[in-house]
Amino acid sequence: MKNIIKFLSFLSCLLGCLHSSAQNTLQGNMKRFEKEMSRDSWPRDTLDYAWLCVHYRQLVRKDTLSPDDFTASEMILQIGNQMSNYTNWINLHNDSIVAYELNNTDESVLAISNRSGERTYKSGDYQTILKNYPEGRTQVQSRVFFDRYLYEEDSPVFNWQLEKEESEWLGYKCRKATCIFRGRHYTAWYVPDIPLSNGPWKFTGLPGLILRVSDARGDYVFDATALYKVTWRRPIFIWKRPQEIKTTREKFLKAERAGMANPGFNIQASGKVKDVSDIRKKFPYNPMELE
Repeated sequence: MKNIIKFLSFLSCLLGCLHSSAQNTLQGNMKRFEKEMSRDSWPRDTLDYAWLCVHYRQLVRKDTLSPDDFTASEMILQIGNQMSNYTNWINLHNDSIVAYELNNTDESVLAISNRSGERTYKSGDYQTILKNYPEGRTQVQSRVFFDRYLYEEDSPVFNWQLEKEESEWLGYKCRKATCIFRGRHYTAWYVPDIPLSNGPWKFTGLPGLILRVSDARGDYVFDATALYKVTWRRPIFIWKRPQEIKTTREKFLKAERAGMANPGFNIQASGKVKDVSDIRKKFPYNPMELE
């Protein structure tokens, strides 16, 4: 029990650091925690190894009628030599956390399982975005309620307009860039001193790593909270889920839209929930890609 108390205390402290301005402490905790959690839990389907990690605080306004209500997610961008992976940090480490608890506590499997489900439920964004996998393509894994989807598309092209305005973030001098992409107008801040054409979500195409980006409406905001080089073999892997629905971007967005419009029908159709009488007739829908 002492081990679990110590571990949960450390995890709580670590997640709290993501909201702190103490960047050095945050980076140190992230590196120590990720090294410990991934050491004995590496998946077999490793695609690459990350040499740089960037953590982002992602905010999404799902309901335009509730302008002050945002869904927050702690995301991580793992950058390797061949590809990169943008995904939810909690979901990425959930299996490792469960393995630690099973091996180091006297709690029941049911208690650990319930906590695992609650942890992932509250974690926010479920998407995993693999850039340049396969080469020249972007692969997206997402879900609509209980259904998991996978689609590929040609790596998107962002027609950025480079601006002269400068700012500072995480101690780095950033330059401003703007573009219109799939129905939204974005402003990004990138670091010319880190010449990596990468960033959160699907964003690429700038002569430097993107640390901040948001759309003009403020519906989607991505702010980097930590940036560090990886000094251990940090795997980039793909989840292999047997029941994923392989589709296209257009069909996925259509399924997502339909699910939000009639959530009760979609949840009941999964066969996992029989009584959907308490489910609202319609969920708010404010997708990032409007076209």
